[in-house]
Amino acid sequence: MLNVLEECQVSPPAGLVGEKSLPLTLFDIHWLHFHHVQSLFFYKFPHPKTHFMEITIPSLKHSLSLVLKHFYPFAGNLLFPPNLREPEIHYEDGDSILMIFAESNTDFNYLIENHQRKVSHFHPLIPQLPPMFVKQNTILAPVFAIQVTLFPNSGISFGFTIDHVVADGNSFIQFMKLWATTHKLQRDPSMIEGALAILPSYDRAVVKDPNNIASIYWQHKKKTKFKGYQPPLPTSNILATFLLRQADIQRLKNKVIRQCPTLLHVSSFTVTCAYTWACNVKARAWIEEEVNENELEHFIFVADCRAHLDPPLPENYFGNCLVPFLVTIKSMQLIDEDGFIVAANLIGGAIQETIGRKKEIWEGLERWFQNTSSINMERTVGVAGSPKFAVYDIDFGLGKLQKREFISIDETRSISLHEGKDNKRDIEVGLSLSKIKMDAFASIFTNGLMIDD
Repeated sequence: MLNVLEECQVSPPAGLVGEKSLPLTLFDIHWLHFHHVQSLFFYKFPHPKTHFMEITIPSLKHSLSLVLKHFYPFAGNLLFPPNLREPEIHYEDGDSILMIFAESNTDFNYLIENHQRKVSHFHPLIPQLPPMFVKQNTILAPVFAIQVTLFPNSGISFGFTIDHVVADGNSFIQFMKLWATTHKLQRDPSMIEGALAILPSYDRAVVKDPNNIASIYWQHKKKTKFKGYQPPLPTSNILATFLLRQADIQRLKNKVIRQCPTLLHVSSFTVTCAYTWACNVKARAWIEEEVNENELEHFIFVADCRAHLDPPLPENYFGNCLVPFLVTIKSMQLIDEDGFIVAANLIGGAIQETIGRKKEIWEGLERWFQNTSSINMERTVGVAGSPKFAVYDIDFGLGKLQKREFISIDETRSISLHEGKDNKRDIEVGLSLSKIKMDAFASIFTNGLMIDD
């Protein structure tokens, strides 16, 4: 049961930002009409409700306001001008983020474990974006909302809903780290200034678009009417986390290296995605879902390309800068005994071709929607998050982060990836599946790791 304690709007300090407009680049427009990203951060909080109300809530609101001075697009709106002109992110003084404070009687320790849990237990902890509105014939849609939920005397969760158009994971984690640091150090303003070593860069001129891909994307996207935020439909699925330990990952790498000697890109990401994808498809066959041996399976992932553009973008560039990848193969090739090897060769080869060999990043992007428009989304797996983000280092002064969960993977049929909580070279893999498929996946995943070096 959830009890809402307070709803408020949090803005940057008045007069410190002014009116701002950020045009959408080709990397941003790509995410229009896409599912919103929803995630949760869990921390231990051995304090009663009075402490939360009197100390924590004012502190979180104040520190958030300070940080929004630097991350103002989160308080702004996605703006659609009249006559189907290209949208932009727009901020004006007084714009704000919806922030909800709530209390739950759900067992906190149940939520932060890796074991199977009903995804429906997490949805009340996630905020909904406010509805879009019209102002002077212009559609405006909020892009960000926060919900902080107290589990009295045991824990606290930070829930986020974000429109992917405004920022990718890199930019969001930059925001989280600065907010956490500001909250932890706000009693000493001099220390806050010292923590602002890297602030977001909003220079859109550094994003070159030699093939005018942004315009091509917009011609495709504007055919679909913008409907604003649509809450995800509830499911009966199960959420679970599977830990690939450093030793497991190394054994998987060794197996790929032995069987694919010409494959140069055998990274932890490659083998984790390949192994999970293969296990997922095998689980479907295990539970006797109908599998046509010629049916195509698809795996979609993205790579941060800030460092791979010419000229490179700064690491602190705010927005989206992700290049998408799509690999496709017949079902039976993944279900077969060597399905993991086949998947690793596909995923590693795609990365090697584009990133490793410095292939032109723009090549093929203009055909992305054409190439993906006919794929069967029921047979598609995506990826959310990255082990490179070091989320377990995000410190609000509440102690170590206990768990991060992507709730939106229940809607997008994606897997989530984080670094291990206790060892950064471990990888946590999150999935949301039906109960019967999750049981099959768990058995295949666990038994498949019992391999020789």
